[in-house]
Order: sequence, then structure tokens, then C-alpha cells
Amino acid sequence: MNTAVNALISTSLVVTVCLATARCAARIDDSQSPGAALVQEVARAYQEAPALVDEFRITMKGLRGERTDSTTVRLGTGTDAQVLIEGYEITATGGQFHVQHVDRPNTYLQQPLEVNLLESFAGLTVGNTLPVPQCILRYGTTMEQYLQAFGLSRASDLSITGVETVDRDGRRFEQLTLGNPKGVTVTALIDPKTKFIAVIELSSPGSEITMTMAPTRLDRLPEPLVVNTADRRKVDSLQALMMLAKGDEAPDFTLETLDGTVVNLAAQRGSVVVIDFWATWCPPCRMGLPKLQEFATWAKNEGLAVTVLPVNMGERHPTREAKKNAVARFWKSQGFTTPTLLDYDNTAARAFQVGSIPHTVVVDPQGRIMDVEIGFNRNAVDHYKKLTRQALGG
Repeated sequence: MNTAVNALISTSLVVTVCLATARCAARIDDSQSPGAALVQEVARAYQEAPALVDEFRITMKGLRGERTDSTTVRLGTGTDAQVLIEGYEITATGGQFHVQHVDRPNTYLQQPLEVNLLESFAGLTVGNTLPVPQCILRYGTTMEQYLQAFGLSRASDLSITGVETVDRDGRRFEQLTLGNPKGVTVTALIDPKTKFIAVIELSSPGSEITMTMAPTRLDRLPEPLVVNTADRRKVDSLQALMMLAKGDEAPDFTLETLDGTVVNLAAQRGSVVVIDFWATWCPPCRMGLPKLQEFATWAKNEGLAVTVLPVNMGERHPTREAKKNAVARFWKSQGFTTPTLLDYDNTAARAFQVGSIPHTVVVDPQGRIMDVEIGFNRNAVDHYKKLTRQALGG
């Protein structure tokens, strides 16, 4: 059953239009409106900087709460660039395009660079681009692309609605406002001296996004962009990069049970661990959980070093408390004795690249993955027994 966790980058900012083309300095047409002239001045500032480093924050507010992520962009001479976002390290250097992820230390992706970092990423993801306005402004060539940058690659058909000078937090900014027919409004605060963006605030029906930036113009990057591929296996797709394979080390996580007990996966070394990602609204999950309980009961009666960890995820409730209450009611109604873990924010699910549930992973006593199974398996109990005997030598 599909879930919201199947995005290659689990963020609401991933989009569908590639904006990146060859780098080109923007020209200002004096006949343009003040807003359009300001946009092009901003683009030129990003394009003419010899190098630039920006560590910025993205805060997203929506029906499911608030989330803040930190992102770093490094732009060097020529096409040298690096973006660190959502655990991904995306780098263009030496004519090559590289992608690595902190949750997958055994693999890396490398391809010849296609024009620049954004163009290569778009080619890899069938037209998607990154929500990194610094890159779009640096490599873009058209007003349409620049406006998409101000829209965080999320809003289309934006038009400029106003320009004025404002004071905020003791600083003076040029304020650019934009909007579209779908009810999206964008407010950007621009440093009048550097023409770099300090803040972008995007409001759309049901969500608000604030990007707070701190760009630094440099003569050169402090350190050359280096990609370390030692002890990693090369792959040729993002799917292969993120997939867990047999023999990979299982990503660690720490989650709580319904009664508040803290469970750490790494602390289970020495035991076979069966991790089952599930949700109350998932019919195949509800079919599989009794079999998981049956296997857990068998392992306990046999006195085997086995830990069974059902992990609840993807619950469709607005607060943690509401999620916990829904899971508690279901768990009690089923009479399960095996505790379930609560992955409120789907952090463990993302680490295990869960796209459909039920999603079951068997981990050996050394912490390495023995098996990954997606969907309901009517023979699950016998299957887990066999893997347990293999792992424990019985």
C-alpha cells in the first residue's frame, strides 16, 4: 500500500519542472518594471559571485505540524557546486555529477555532468529540480526561471505584484512580492547592497514555507569540493542508491513504545531482529500483524535471541497524541502482546526507504540485513523461522 514516504527526497518542495540551463549573466532592460529589474539584479548578483556559500533553513508549516530542515549550498567557479539537503550530498565537480546519502554509506551515484548540477539532477529524476533558489538564480537565464526560484520551485505562474523598501529586525530590505491565480503569495526580503536574498516566505492554501538565508560571497571556496567514494559501491540510479540490499548495515533508530519505553535498534545486536512497518489504516498490515505476533510467541517459547519490532508509521492524524491514541486503541483491540514502536515523523521509515507497507526487514545478530519483504506474506511465520535458524545456526 502506497505511503507518503516514497519520495526520493521527502519534502513537499520537490517539483516537476527543470529550470536549470547553461550559466549566463542577466541583462537589465531599463524599460522593465522596477520589480523585474530587481529580480534580474538579484540573478546577476548570484551569477557574478566568484564563489558563494549559504547555510539556510527551511521551515514548513501545514496541517500535520511544523518541520525545520537545514540546507547548505556551495557554489564555486565554473560548474563546481554542492548541495546538502535532506541527507543527500549532491555534488558537481571535475565534470562529474555525484550523489550520496548519509543513510546509505555503502553506495554512491556518479554520472558525467550534464551542463550543471541542476541539469544533471533533472535528467536523473525525469524533470525534477531542487528547491534551492541560489542554484536556480546562478544557472538560470530567463525571467521565468528566476521567478520560479523566488517561488522555491513550488509555485508556477508567478507574477510580480509589488516592490517597496521595508525595515525588519533593525535592517532595511528591498521587499519583492509575487502571487499567482491559485492563491500563492511570496514575499522576498533582499539586501539592498549585495542583492542577495535574506528571506523568502511562501504562503499557499494549507501551508506556509519560510526560507531564511545567509549567503556569503567569496573569491573562492574555502576548500575544494571533494567526493569520497572509498568503500562504496557505484550505482546508476537514485532508486538503487537508496535501496537497502542484503548484507547492508541496518540504519539505526531510536523510538518509543506505547508505554514510553525507549528502544534502540543498535542495542539489539546479538539477536535476530524482525522490523515490520505498518499503519492502522492498511488492510494488508492488519492481516500480517497476527502472523508477526505468532512468530514472536514461537521465538519466546523456544528461548531464542529474537526481537520483534512492529513500527507504526504514516498515521493520518494531526498530532502525536492523536496518533498514539489511535494506535493504542487498535493494539488493545487485537490483543497483541508484542509492543509496537511509534514512528511519529516517519524518520525510521525514511531511513529504511519504506515506500509501501507492510514492509518487513530481517536483521541478523551482527546488524546486517538478511531479508527485505514488501507486502503480505501468508507464509511469513515459516519464512521468519527459517531465517532465524540460519542466523542463529540452529
